[in-house]
Amino acid sequence: MKNFFKNEWAKLREMNFRDKRQYIWEYYKLHLFALLILAFIAGSIINAIINPSKDEYLYIAWIGIPVHPHTLAEMRESLSIIVENPERQEVWISDYSMTDNPQINMAMQTRFVGMLRLGGLDVFMTNREGMEELVSEGFVKPIQGVLSAMAINHPAMYRDMGERLFTIYHDIPEAHIFGTNIMAISLAGSPFAEYYGIDSNDLYIAMVAGTSRYEAIAKALEVFLNGA
Repeated sequence: MKNFFKNEWAKLREMNFRDKRQYIWEYYKLHLFALLILAFIAGSIINAIINPSKDEYLYIAWIGIPVHPHTLAEMRESLSIIVENPERQEVWISDYSMTDNPQINMAMQTRFVGMLRLGGLDVFMTNREGMEELVSEGFVKPIQGVLSAMAINHPAMYRDMGERLFTIYHDIPEAHIFGTNIMAISLAGSPFAEYYGIDSNDLYIAMVAGTSRYEAIAKALEVFLNGA
């Protein structure tokens, strides 16, 4: 190995700059590519250790209510007050509303279904029509778990829930499983939503069938109903 480097160095010393560049590229380009890949991987690992990505404390799927992406980003930032560990946790809001672009809609639906199957969604925020459709598709489960968490940790808010409860009266399998048909909560008059210019009169929150983040949802409800 020592003689190899010695011979290579001797060759390079006899070449001009252009010849050196061509020689190195011709004989060592694979080595250079491998070195760059290793450097990228090492950099990614170091960055992940130094700046680890945050865990999702709550994932909100926003559907059917027009809102600017920048507004959702601001709402997400304001909702960060509910997390238990700001250094490691975050609230996420993604808009899954249909657009005028069929390709975007197809990509959005694919992502939506994927997130549902992976258990990545916690709550839906949509209007009454959207809520009824989500219930009929079996994407929503009764919100009793959130109400129970609310009764324990947010009793004042729980006492005011009566007129906000969205009940489905037609037969649904989930009602037999959970013993209730209370499927969503109205956010009408929400000071938090109205602060961002969103009409809350037809805004509802429901629990995704696969989630168990009852307390996190109850905290988000407190922000929407009482302000940040």
